[in-house]
Amino acid sequence: MKLSKLLFDIDGTIVLLPIDWPNVISRIRTEGVNTTTFLGFVARYHGTDVFWRIHRYLELLELEAVDNLVVLDNAEHILKRICQRIDVGFITMQSRAAAEKILSKLGIDKCNNNLGILSTREDSSTRIEQVSKAVKTMNVLPSEVLFIGDKLLDAIAAIINGVKSIIVLRNLVSNRISDTDYIDEDLEVVGVRIAKNLWEALKIAENFYGLHID
Repeated sequence: MKLSKLLFDIDGTIVLLPIDWPNVISRIRTEGVNTTTFLGFVARYHGTDVFWRIHRYLELLELEAVDNLVVLDNAEHILKRICQRIDVGFITMQSRAAAEKILSKLGIDKCNNNLGILSTREDSSTRIEQVSKAVKTMNVLPSEVLFIGDKLLDAIAAIINGVKSIIVLRNLVSNRISDTDYIDEDLEVVGVRIAKNLWEALKIAENFYGLHID
């Protein structure tokens, strides 16, 4: 099945936001919740009063951080090239306001084939739900979508939703995660490709999925 849509994660995949995450986790713990990570908090408490308090607190930090974001792998140039040839959408566990500000700063908001922000933490509690919503919004078969992210959870979400995926693992310390397990082996078995950067991800997309952007 030919690719018709490209879906990107934002933070960690195309940019890095300088957020003080230990401070955010400390703020979450003052709420007396029973979680130890940010994504775990969102998944468990999404839609509750405590979720919205943390969301608003973090949104302010994100909006300020956009002014000092780090663009990864010349992502703005990559995305501007891609969105001349194929529809591109975005999902993120950031706030919608922060995500829109990021795309505007990169100049991607003016791209002809930019589908916009398809899901944020306001409307989805997990990455799995975000990918599902994005595919439904794009109104295509899951097999026509390639999702590029930077976390194992991105790969899991892609597998569950039946979309193709490439995971950008920058500065990978080791493929070996235990005495008996290797992450690259496990991901290859389920059809998830690993790239070191966005440029390599595009080359993989070209070689394995027939994506041409030149």
